[in-house]
Order: sequence, then C-alpha cells, then structure tokens
Amino acid sequence: MAVFCKNCGNSMNEGARFCSACGAQMNFAAPPVYTAQTRLIRPRAGRMVAGVCQGLSNNYAWDVTWVRVITVLLSIFGGGAGIVAYVVFWVVMPEEPLALPSGTTYVPPAS
Repeated sequence: MAVFCKNCGNSMNEGARFCSACGAQMNFAAPPVYTAQTRLIRPRAGRMVAGVCQGLSNNYAWDVTWVRVITVLLSIFGGGAGIVAYVVFWVVMPEEPLALPSGTTYVPPAS
C-alpha cells in the first residue's frame, strides 16, 4: 500500500515516522471504527401508538422521551409537521418481525 505525506504529498516508505521531504511527523493511527447502520424498524415492545418514536430512538441511541416530546412540540407548534412526519414514518418504516419461540421451526402449510 502506498503511503503519502499528508503535509506535502510526497511518496514515503511504509515504516517511516517522518517525511524525508518536509520533516512532518506521520501519525499512523488506527482507522476509525464505524458501526453498521441498521434499518429503521418499528419495534413491538415499548411502543405507544405505532412505534415510530421508539424505533427512531432505538436506531440512533436517543432517549425515547425526548423523541416523543419533540414530536408533540412539532405537532402543536410546527403547523402539523410532527403529525405528517409521524404518519410518513409509520407508512415507510417496516414493523419488527414476530420472533418464533426457541426450538421452533417454521413449516409452511402444504398446498
């Protein structure tokens, strides 16, 4: 893998700690860790109406109370934007699938 100086752009050896052209120190830090973005779903547990606020708070690690308060405030003071957004999310976000009990396998009906 080619290594380039972030200061001057010259090519360098992989093990170099300083750039031979400009003398800048190289920081070979570990690459940032990104978590996989999961799909937005409306969970079956913890929901109040349709699970939209609970799903948003679960996906983004927000407090569900604040999401619900913001939704209500947008509904009252935002000219109904909170209601429209809630209905759009309700239609767009799929519901969490039913979990089968452990040790149970699904057998489709014979046709």
